[in-house]
Amino acid sequence: MAPDSELRAAWLLPSAYAKPETNRRIRFNERILSIEDEQGAAPNWLLMPPLANGHDHGRGLRPIAYGAADAPVECWVPATYAMPPVDPYLVAAAALGRMALSGIGHIVQCHLWRPPEILLQEAHAVRKAAEDVGVRVAFVVPLRDRHRLAYGADDDVLACMQPDARQHVAERFLRSIPPIDEQLAVADDIAAQCTSALFSVQLGPIGVEWCSDALLEAVAARSLQDGPRVHMHLLESRYQREWADAAFPGGIVQHLAEIGLLSPRLAVAHGVWLRPQECALLAQHGVTVSVNTSSNLRLRSGIAQLRDVHASGVRFALGLDALGLDDDDDMLREMRLARLLHCATGFEETMAPADFLAAGTAHGTAVICPEPTGEGISPGARADILAVDLSRITADMAHGLIDPLTVIHARATARDVARLVIGGRTIVAEGRVLGLDLSAIERELAAQLAAAAPSLAEGRPLLLRFQEGLRRFYLEGRHKAGSRA
Repeated sequence: MAPDSELRAAWLLPSAYAKPETNRRIRFNERILSIEDEQGAAPNWLLMPPLANGHDHGRGLRPIAYGAADAPVECWVPATYAMPPVDPYLVAAAALGRMALSGIGHIVQCHLWRPPEILLQEAHAVRKAAEDVGVRVAFVVPLRDRHRLAYGADDDVLACMQPDARQHVAERFLRSIPPIDEQLAVADDIAAQCTSALFSVQLGPIGVEWCSDALLEAVAARSLQDGPRVHMHLLESRYQREWADAAFPGGIVQHLAEIGLLSPRLAVAHGVWLRPQECALLAQHGVTVSVNTSSNLRLRSGIAQLRDVHASGVRFALGLDALGLDDDDDMLREMRLARLLHCATGFEETMAPADFLAAGTAHGTAVICPEPTGEGISPGARADILAVDLSRITADMAHGLIDPLTVIHARATARDVARLVIGGRTIVAEGRVLGLDLSAIERELAAQLAAAAPSLAEGRPLLLRFQEGLRRFYLEGRHKAGSRA
């Protein structure tokens, strides 16, 4: 048996809610063949299911690098439009490679909106990057057909711009939108040309603010008929909540239920401003909520009412949203932040650490690549395994008092990742992504960004004027007009 077809460790955690087992050996090919007692000395590792990033955008070129500093999401998103035209393969490979280094083997990538012909090309680039790195990617095809500038009619938003900037804003930011049928056809083309063992395709109506009822109904019908999963943003910010209350007096989540979009095939990201009755409706239909704690803090969206989500019975996952707390794609740190921020105070018992471990592993995996033949680490399941080296984080601890789950929750970070195996292939070892030269890719990205610096500087004044107009639009409450056109 080849050396890379077995892993030995002092500890094994088969799934988030299981009890750790000691001194285990796992034998595998593409799937797990056996789990046995380890008779010899085993590395001070914990073997566990890979981490899952339940909502991301694959931003290998970090937004702050090209001037999109943290700000309210309504102003931050337009700043990301300034991203220069760098090689899409490099962008995807950098993003996926960094996530793999942090132990993430399963990733939702909500791709950025692009014209159809460019979107198809970039999907091929993301697929190649996923296969080179070796991670499982759910590629979410972005769909939208209205509200190109803000949560309201384009002309109403332009009216908030300074008169001498309106035409320039319209020329730069009012992008042509293809018909719904054409957008769905591109999703079909991507699925037909790119689907593989590591790459699947989901439909991605970006959010209700940007999608007409006709588009949402078409997606719901397609999901019901052919079964593709759907992934969308929902109630990320207070302004989205206010817009939704004006546009849907009967409730935005109720509206999604009425058009048939709520189902176990749907995952919604953020959900910061969900209300208890909306959580109950999501739970009734088996919808997953992907919580993005760091992103919500950085973009001033708020803190999700995760206890309400959990109490309602909604399954929740964790997502980095390409905006980890330190811009480092560290899901172990994100899991810790989510647990500390969302858990109960004092002696309240609402959510256990295992709930967050499940959110960061199995629940995210179910959103990305459901496993019909086994969950977690068990014979017959996919050979997707993360090895975390406990040596650094237990070095000062008394022998015999080490609980691997306690130290994982309290101390582990991306630098403690020892191995990552996906589908029986070792894709990370000794701090390196084995399938590509991540350092060289990041250097080339930096060089392409440097070449674009003059054009970024040239476009900066118009972006600032656009953002100022957006602030005026929201502060004056114009998003509460209730427009669904």
